[in-house]
Amino acid sequence: MTTRARSPTTLPVIATAHISQNTAHYPSPMIVYARVSQGFLPVLGINVTAIIENEDGHQVTLELWDNGAGADTVKNDGIYSRYFTDYHGNGRYSLKVHAQARKNTARLSQQQNKALYIPGYAENGKIIPNPPKPEVKEDVAEAQIDDFSRLASGGSFTISVVPPNGNHSQVFPPGKIVDLDAKFQGDRIQLSWTAPGKVLDKGRADSYMIRISKHVLDLQENFDKAALINTSGLIPKEAGSVENFEFKPEPSKIENGTTFYIAIQAIREPNVTSEVSNIAQATNFIPPQEPSIPDLGTNISAISLAIFGLAVIVSIF
Repeated sequence: MTTRARSPTTLPVIATAHISQNTAHYPSPMIVYARVSQGFLPVLGINVTAIIENEDGHQVTLELWDNGAGADTVKNDGIYSRYFTDYHGNGRYSLKVHAQARKNTARLSQQQNKALYIPGYAENGKIIPNPPKPEVKEDVAEAQIDDFSRLASGGSFTISVVPPNGNHSQVFPPGKIVDLDAKFQGDRIQLSWTAPGKVLDKGRADSYMIRISKHVLDLQENFDKAALINTSGLIPKEAGSVENFEFKPEPSKIENGTTFYIAIQAIREPNVTSEVSNIAQATNFIPPQEPSIPDLGTNISAISLAIFGLAVIVSIF
């Protein structure tokens, strides 16, 4: 839906909505998408809600996210997404999306360069540092826009083969973690990721299983046999929250250039696991020390004394 902008020189904010497929058979999950933009620029920092209604009038309200996790592929691209699994019978469902900006929270993204920054590389057994990553000022990368409200229709879709009774969402596993990040901090590895849900991106998982290896293929092909990290003190947060966890890899010897690969699974009791996450890489990188600069004042004094001593010796002879 589009409404006229307040200024004739300002492009209107546009909201569109659609579903991942027009027909689905239980237990296939659906994904709801909403795109909010002004011109070619994505609109960030707003509340986007999907209202899904079946033929009997039963409504489900679903908050959509643009966090790059779960059903959302790319963070901060103006496309808000979420899994829909709360089926109430077979038949046709309609979709509407409400996008709203309040209290000056909406902003336009200038689509920063998302190229991966690598702090250094190995050459002939030595770590060669790259130039520092250039900083991007927030006020240059983003611009605020006025509050607004948009309502968009996403059409309809059909669900079939839904059992008549019961909680149907429990057939879906916890969501796959897709944004696991790892880095060294001293002799410890710090992890961060977006929490999945107990059911895809809804609720809260019961626990996490984190495994580590120096060989990426161990995690890709034999995740269950890789070394297990103790996560007994790690309590999962609600879906969409930021998780942080750190540990000391043992008993491996950690040197400059040592690399570990880490992956994670979310677990719902009893023993229902998510897909293995993306594999994060942590490399222990110790920048070379800057060469010390001699104290010029001390050196000049020493040179002066040496010249003075030479002059005394010459005068004696």
